[in-house]
Amino acid sequence: MNYSRILVLLSIPLLLVNLYAVTYNLPLLVTLSSFGIYIPLLAGFWGKLDLNNINIVGFIGLSGIGTLLFIYEQHSYLRLAAILVSMFSYIFLIREALKYTRRENANKFMLAFFFIIIAVNVYYAFGHIQELETYIASIMEYAVYSIYYLNLFVLALVALVYYLNSYSRKSVYFISLVIALVVSNILRDMAFFYLPDTSVLLLNSFLQFGAILLSFQFFITEEKKLRLINLL
Repeated sequence: MNYSRILVLLSIPLLLVNLYAVTYNLPLLVTLSSFGIYIPLLAGFWGKLDLNNINIVGFIGLSGIGTLLFIYEQHSYLRLAAILVSMFSYIFLIREALKYTRRENANKFMLAFFFIIIAVNVYYAFGHIQELETYIASIMEYAVYSIYYLNLFVLALVALVYYLNSYSRKSVYFISLVIALVVSNILRDMAFFYLPDTSVLLLNSFLQFGAILLSFQFFITEEKKLRLINLL
C-alpha cells in the first residue's frame, strides 16, 4: 500500500469521529471532523490534483469554507452565508463537467427519457421548496433557498447530460457525487427544519463524506469517453 493511499484511509477515523459527534449531539466536533476530512484527502491526492485548474481549487476551497461556516447554523445569517458559499462551490463543479460535455444527436427514446427525468426532478424540487416555505419566516431566506435549490437542479441536469453523453468512469464519479450532494442537502434541511432525527443526520454525514471522496476521484480521473448514445 502506497503512502498516498494510507493518507486517504486516515479520513475514515475522522468519519467515525464525525458519526460519533452526530450521535451524541456535539456540534463543534461535528464541524471540526467534517472539515478535518479534507486534510488527509488533500494530502493523499495532492500529487494527482491539477492545482492550476480553477475549478478544482474553487470547489474544494469553497466547500471547505462552507463546512466551517455551518458551525454557526443556528444563527440564520451565518447559515445563509454557508449555504451561499456551498452554492458557489457547485458552480465550479458545473464548469468542470461542462468541459467534457458535447452535444450529441439523440434518438426519440433518449429525448423522452431525458425530459421525463427533468419533469420529475422539477416536481419534487418545487414540492420540497414549498414544504420549506412553512418553516421559513424571512423572505430573504426563502429566496436564498430557492436559488440554492435551483442551482442544485442545474447541477443535477448537467450531471445527467454529461453521463448520458459520456458514460466514462469520470462521468460515473460525477453523477454519483451529484446524487450524494442532492440527497445530503435535502436530508440536512429536513433535519434542521422539521425532523431532527439522529438516523437522518447520520445518513447526511455519511453522504457528505462520500460526496467529498467522489469529488476528489472525479477531479483526478481522466476523461475517456464511451458514448452511451452510440450503443442504442
